Amino acid sequence: MQRREAKAAVISPVIAVLLIAGLANSAYAAQINVSLIPEFDKAVGSFTGVKFVQLRYEPGSALADLFAGRTERFEFSIKGTNASKLSELIVAANQALLGVQSPAQITSANLTYSGVLRGETDKLSLTYNVEFITKFSGFKLDRNATDNIPMDINWRGFMINGPIFVDSSEHGRVNVNQPIGLLEATFPEFADKLVSSEAREIMAEPILDFSEIGAMPMERWHSLFDPTFSQASTGGILKGEDIGRAKVMSVYSLGECSIREGCPPPKEGDAAASIDGAPVQVHISTPQPNSQIEIAGFTSIEKAGAYEIIRVKMVDRGGFPIPPFTIQVLLVLGGMMGAIAFFVLLKTRK
Repeated sequence: MQRREAKAAVISPVIAVLLIAGLANSAYAAQINVSLIPEFDKAVGSFTGVKFVQLRYEPGSALADLFAGRTERFEFSIKGTNASKLSELIVAANQALLGVQSPAQITSANLTYSGVLRGETDKLSLTYNVEFITKFSGFKLDRNATDNIPMDINWRGFMINGPIFVDSSEHGRVNVNQPIGLLEATFPEFADKLVSSEAREIMAEPILDFSEIGAMPMERWHSLFDPTFSQASTGGILKGEDIGRAKVMSVYSLGECSIREGCPPPKEGDAAASIDGAPVQVHISTPQPNSQIEIAGFTSIEKAGAYEIIRVKMVDRGGFPIPPFTIQVLLVLGGMMGAIAFFVLLKTRK
């Protein structure tokens, strides 16, 4: 018995470390991080779009003269509601939710935009990080239910198409949903030439695109019950919120590498363009999807026609105990997340 317990004690941390490694490798991924309280039809979520674009040109060319040695960091944050500077974005997001057959609607939101431009003698690198923090409701499919609650999950896969402009106090109107927006704000003449070239489709790809996350069936997500609430509150977003009668948080995660499914691949694309007669190679990359969904209550996945829904109960009537491994992994995760945050912060500062 002691040997078996010792073996389990060794294996569990090893598996937990593998899970952490998957999270660390996905640190830059386009992701959603959402906490939901079905009993109250209330949710708070962080939807973050990340893209990398690289333009390669000839050393000594006009583009090399324009960008070599240039570094621009373009950042701002906006807090708003439907009547604010974010009105166009919120309206577009709610239309996108309807487009994926979700009844959920956003009531208020904050936005943080970060665009970094780094020029070298032979290439220009562009990095985008757009975080859309929302409060939403309407995902509770039976508004009168107090237990055994059916819940929509289609909202996780919305995609906002087209340019979306927000009003920034620091920079005026900025297109936050397409890679070309950063260049329009910093190098408008070059941006005009780029959108008139063969690279127009790449530079118009939506940044706030979570369709790949929505396309992944919930059955393929990793799931845990968290009776300690150590993983709850989406990094503090729901800190102090009343979660009702729920006894656990059900945690679903996507993006970790696994023996069964391997590592989710990034999404990439290329285009060859000509700017003022000079060749430019354009490469775009969207990191592998990485997401976490926390739901107050015991959950199960069900089919409703062509769609999946989540069934939520306040108490597990099956009476099954929480697996010790679940608790052990959650404790390890809680201890390691700080190290991952430090790793990401250190890497972004390089």
